[in-house]
Amino acid sequence: MEERRGFFEEMVGEELYEEPIPSIVVHGIEREVRRIVDSYNIRGLIEGRDRIRSRLYAEKILKEIPRYTSLRPCLMAIDTGFTSPPLELTGGRLIVIIRSHVFQGCSSCGNYPVFDSVGFIRFTDRSEAIATPLSKIYEREFIKQVLISKRNGEIDLDLVLVDGELFPRTPPGYSSRFNRESYVMKLYRRIVELTNEILKLALETDTAMIGVVKRSYGHDIAIRLLDDKLVINDKALATYILRSGEWIDLGHYADLGDYIQRFLNKYKGSLSPREWRALNERLSWITNVIRESDNAANIGIAVYKAFNPSYYMIATKIEYWVSNSYPSNKLLSYVSGITGINGVPHPIDLVDSMAMVRRDLLYLIQQQLFNELYKRTGDKDLALSIAGLTNPEKIGRIGIK
Repeated sequence: MEERRGFFEEMVGEELYEEPIPSIVVHGIEREVRRIVDSYNIRGLIEGRDRIRSRLYAEKILKEIPRYTSLRPCLMAIDTGFTSPPLELTGGRLIVIIRSHVFQGCSSCGNYPVFDSVGFIRFTDRSEAIATPLSKIYEREFIKQVLISKRNGEIDLDLVLVDGELFPRTPPGYSSRFNRESYVMKLYRRIVELTNEILKLALETDTAMIGVVKRSYGHDIAIRLLDDKLVINDKALATYILRSGEWIDLGHYADLGDYIQRFLNKYKGSLSPREWRALNERLSWITNVIRESDNAANIGIAVYKAFNPSYYMIATKIEYWVSNSYPSNKLLSYVSGITGINGVPHPIDLVDSMAMVRRDLLYLIQQQLFNELYKRTGDKDLALSIAGLTNPEKIGRIGIK
């Protein structure tokens, strides 16, 4: 098979093998394993494992995580959960967002509860995917509010833990320089603005931040090493090559942008159109965000394998913002020490469970929407025409039996 670079092998027009459900457990998986081995150049990865570690050492980016046993930061962990996809009603879509936070190790939380969950509801008839940017806005508005409280001397806080990235993700084609923007682009612009405000406050108040990136399918390690043969994604590669108590320092986003450009220059002409387009879009995304939020250039990127055992010994990818009290070595030491068997820090596990949108809550919200519409219009049929479920056969999704 021709050697692949940078992306998993996907075929258009390939033969689809249909077979009885029981047999796919054996035969279907066998076929997919062959594709995985071929597409990820598994044999080369096995043979090159030590070579990759040596290259990371030579670049001085494969490091031991120091053990600082006395670290006891006052931290806040935060996460948002939302209906994905939104609840489909006959009159539009109903988005429910839950934001949860927990303070830990703090002598004073001011007027904030030690732990809390709050909700937001948005009815929309738009086809755009607005739940994700809305949830990020609600999340970052709260972080901004907490950092302002710290600046005013109302609370203690050393560290903010976020379930998700710190560096804003924006869709292809995003730029705030365009006057005519769609509604969803305006939401992403607000995320970038809030991120800039948060980073300025974090710098002013000497507050460290960590974003735990659970779903990481990027190839930053390959880009950092300028190696187009490393097809497997960062999380899988780091899980394979790292030992417990080690981390890979991928630098800052400003560095990543530079390395993507160098990677493109080095492999120009040998990358597939898909790879070339994807890397250019990634470079454009990073450049646009840094242009509008210069502090974002200093957000760090790291992948680590915790001291403690975890399921499958999975590596964890984070983005981080250092403070004087918590430089990168102390941040990695602390976050590694509190990472549990799920491969994420314990406080993130906690707020993740708190921010789940439960089925019984969806049922109550849908019923209350119908009741309020009926009360306001006095027309039961009209209320049902707007608040009814588009797919009644999926009624169990919102807890109706």
